[in-house]
Amino acid sequence: MNQLVDQYLLYRIRAKRDPEAFARLYDRYVTAIYRFVYLKLPSKEAAEDVASETFLRAWQYIQRAEQIENVRALLYKIARNLIADHYRKQEGKEMSVTFSTFETSDVGEGDPGDNEAGRLLIEARADIALILEHISRLKEDFQDVLTLRLIDDLSFSDIGSVLGKTSGNARVMFHRALKALDVLMNKSDEER
Repeated sequence: MNQLVDQYLLYRIRAKRDPEAFARLYDRYVTAIYRFVYLKLPSKEAAEDVASETFLRAWQYIQRAEQIENVRALLYKIARNLIADHYRKQEGKEMSVTFSTFETSDVGEGDPGDNEAGRLLIEARADIALILEHISRLKEDFQDVLTLRLIDDLSFSDIGSVLGKTSGNARVMFHRALKALDVLMNKSDEER
């Protein structure tokens, strides 16, 4: 159903240059694209810039492309390329980026001071921060496949489109990334 809606919106954007159709497409994907970018860039401002540029480039691409099979995969691919461009521009400058910049305060609702629920919320935030820190130590393709699958909930077919691989290769990469993450986490547990 989502693909059908996306194709209809693409038709309206292409045929009529309909800004309302693009706004609907933007609304459908902006949160996920921003989250993906935010996890990979050093600041909120850089993430906002890259997320905005992603949609600007998507608008331009849609105007000239013959056929777009999957809008979501296209947006992630554009975002991934813009992230790479961002780091190429920063080359030579001292930078440190980790997944731990992700705000774990978004996890769960409620006041951490409220007895058992608060304790569980604090533990969940700490666990997520630890997992994101371990993910940041993996190679970039593994980081991407884990983020796209676990955080953004993309199918292996979509992940393959974003990474330029087949869906089978994306599935294998995902399982290898999980295995590598498991090794890192077990190693960390042993060191404690």
